[in-house]
Amino acid sequence: MSAIVDRWDGADVDDDDYEAAQIDQDAPSGSLAALRIDFGAHLEANYQRLVAQLYAITLDPGEAHDVVQDAYSRAWRNWATISRKPDPTAWVRSVAVRATMRSWRRVLAKLGLGRKHRIAEGVDPRTRALLQALARLTPAERRAVVLYHMAGASVEEIAAVEQVNPEIVEARLGAARNVVVEGLADELPAVLSGAQDAQRNEGGDG
Repeated sequence: MSAIVDRWDGADVDDDDYEAAQIDQDAPSGSLAALRIDFGAHLEANYQRLVAQLYAITLDPGEAHDVVQDAYSRAWRNWATISRKPDPTAWVRSVAVRATMRSWRRVLAKLGLGRKHRIAEGVDPRTRALLQALARLTPAERRAVVLYHMAGASVEEIAAVEQVNPEIVEARLGAARNVVVEGLADELPAVLSGAQDAQRNEGGDG
């Protein structure tokens, strides 16, 4: 885990990130060793869960890993401040989700040039049905469903990430229920626990 922190010691933070990503210059820095230990513990405890959530949003295991890694890169540069937030994981997740909203993959998809997401062989029928249902949603609806049912975010928190009115989030959740039924959405964490690894392994073989 320390090797990952070493790799991110020199990571840059983009100026165009949303206001939660701004550095609090007055925050106590603490010792570097203590920050590294705390950051490493948080990374180990939350990384795979965040990747699973972002995989459910993007349906692309490679993109899911990329955006979560980038979010943790940003977090490490400001960990003295972010670690003191009520929910540092929510900060990391918000940065990762926002990255999917402006990624080059999303641009290619809008132009009809993106690759079609394939579900890996060996995925059990229940997981396959859920992934197919998620694929029928718009990206905005998928973000709402995953953040609400899988990450446990409130409508207001999702609205803040999306920078829209809460009523719009509620409408997206309502529309998504026509595709992903409530009971199945509640099972997202269990259903997707191994799916993103299966698809990632298949992608590595290609």
